[in-house]
Parts: sequence; structure tokens; C-alpha cells
Amino acid sequence: MFKQMVKQKYPPRLWGLTGYPGGGKSTFAAQMRGPLLVVDADHRFQEVFDLAVQSGRVVYELSNVPSDNVDTDRITERLTQGMPGAEVGTIVVDSLTAIIAPLVTQAIQDKAAGRIKNQYAGWKNKAIAMRQLQDAVTRWGTDSLWIYHLNDSKDANGRDLVKSTVSKTELARLTRSLNMQLEIVQNGSKRGIKVVWARRGRSGMTLWDETGTWAGMPERIESAVYDGLTREEQERIAQEAPEVFPNPETAIAWAVDQKAFESIPHARNAYDKLKRESDPETAQEMAALWVADVRARLGENK
Repeated sequence: MFKQMVKQKYPPRLWGLTGYPGGGKSTFAAQMRGPLLVVDADHRFQEVFDLAVQSGRVVYELSNVPSDNVDTDRITERLTQGMPGAEVGTIVVDSLTAIIAPLVTQAIQDKAAGRIKNQYAGWKNKAIAMRQLQDAVTRWGTDSLWIYHLNDSKDANGRDLVKSTVSKTELARLTRSLNMQLEIVQNGSKRGIKVVWARRGRSGMTLWDETGTWAGMPERIESAVYDGLTREEQERIAQEAPEVFPNPETAIAWAVDQKAFESIPHARNAYDKLKRESDPETAQEMAALWVADVRARLGENK
């Protein structure tokens, strides 16, 4: 028998979460809406299992075979077998880095060793794996939390950079399945969640954890992002062109959503070319250039 549809107060939690290793990403995941189904690609969720249970969450594992949690074919098979009829509140992918990054490394090694003539074949496998994983997780209508890592690096001139361990192209693909991007930040001994981007709500604020375990943080995020906004206001936020994009992957995903490009790689190439040729001094200037470029491609005169 079908159930009557009920209007939900907030959009579903389709969230991405990034931060440095050891910053508390899995601990945050333990506070998401239960029951939790964990794709434990980092093989570390047992460390926060007790915390999840103490918070009243039931935790399911995708598989007790570790390799199943990093293979997109096996992840898809296990979800297809287990999800129909299952009561799952949130699918947690912990972490995307452990699933996608090895495919990049393998492609580079294969090219260097002469096992493949064109590195495109390796990148194609990565792109297919990403699409397969997104389809496998998002098709069930549950909340989802996609975790990936940050690390420190340097550019060609030796300047310090903070980089994601997942490429801009893959993050742009992922952004199309998200309605919020979150980042764990630290100020001394304090940890907080920065709302980097919200598709239909406020963004840019940081909420500081006062519990040490992120208890109640998902609910606080929803309240800060959505409370007081009408449906019409949320829709306007979703449709308007941002004055500043929080990162290149969001800018690229936005352009594809506007139907200015047929694919993420095409949009990324155009974005990188525009940035290289224009050499903008600020993120706001780059956003203005990108919005103008997208609108020109759409034939708009705004």
C-alpha cells in the first residue's frame, strides 16, 4: 500500500564533506540520520562505531569483505542486492578518496610503464567509476554523505596550496549530486563546519562544535542554511548566478547545470582556458568572467 506524501521541512541531506585526515569526518558521519549504511573504503569506521550507537544510530556495513568497499562494481552489486526494502537513512561513502585516487595512480603508472599508449584510457576508467558510484548511491532516495580528503602541497613556484585528493573534474561531477558542500575547519582547539556552498540556501557561515562529537551538528546546519527562507527564495538562490564561486568544481558544475556545456570535461577545459587567458586577480573577477562566458554561450544578453 502506498503512503501519503508528506511535505518535508528541509531538502534531503545530499552533502559532501571534506577536511584533513584525522579532522573528524567519520565522527561527523556518525551524527547523520540513521540507520547508517557505510561504504567503509577507508576501513576506519569501526573507530566511531560506538559513538554512532551511543547516539542511537543503527549502523549497517556494505560488506565485511574490505575489498568490496573500494570496488565500484562490488559496491553497485551490494547496494542493488541489499537496498530494496531496507530501512536506510543515510548512505555514507567514507571515503571517496580511497575509491577514486587509486584509479588515478594506476593510470599514471600504466602510462609510465608503457602498458597503455594513451593516458585517456585510464582517465576514462576513472570517469566511468565515478558515474557508476554516483548512480549506485543516489538512486535509492536516501540521504547521502560523500567524504573526501584535503592535503597540503605546493605549486610550481613553491607556494603553499591546499588541494583536494579528488580531481576538479570528479568533484564537479559529484557536485551535481549534492545540495551542500561542507568543510571541517579548525581554529586552535576548536573545530567547526563551514558551509562552503548550498544549492538552495545560505552559505559561507561556520558553525563551531561545542560537544567534541559533532552532536546535533547536522540539525544546526539545516537550521542555519534554510530557516526563514520561503520556497520561492530557495528557488531564486538555486537559479541565480553566484557573485563568487567557492571553488572551481562548483563553477564548472553550475555551467553544466545551465546547459552551456554537454560534459564536465568540456566545461573544465573552457574554465581553465578562460582563467589562463584572463588571469583574474580575484575570485569575484573570475566569477564575473565565467558567468559572462556561460551566458554568451547560451546566447543571453544579461
